[in-house]
Amino acid sequence: MYVILEKCDRCGFCIVECALGAIESGKKINRILPEKCTSCGACVPVCPLGVIVERPAQEKDAPHDAAAGAR
Repeated sequence: MYVILEKCDRCGFCIVECALGAIESGKKINRILPEKCTSCGACVPVCPLGVIVERPAQEKDAPHDAAAGAR
């Protein structure tokens, strides 16, 4: 699974490159939709800022609400 870092300038190259429509333009940065993303990596080489990266393994395996329960 890939994520887009906060340094994204919303250029849109990744949106055009994603054949599955798994990336959308957000208010501040583009966003990868995990329910559509197949982790093909096609978006990575077209990003001029290099802000599309693989999510660390511990984040991939942890439930989305795990951080909320740890408080």
